[in-house]
Amino acid sequence: MLRDCNYNKVKLLHDLSKITSYIRRHAKKDAEQEGHVLCTSMYEELEADLEKHIEKLRLAVEGLSKESKFH
Repeated sequence: MLRDCNYNKVKLLHDLSKITSYIRRHAKKDAEQEGHVLCTSMYEELEADLEKHIEKLRLAVEGLSKESKFH
């Protein structure tokens, strides 16, 4: 079983990935279809911000794994 801190990283990575996928597949498309330019822009900004955090979490998990500290 993963320790709490490592579990939290993986859980956040998973959940944030699901949110960005939802933004790509549904939120942005719906906003574009409705002609809501500000909403589309907001979703794009949110997606970019989440991608930055996803990358940080991914690197943290990868680094711990390489150091055999991912328990």
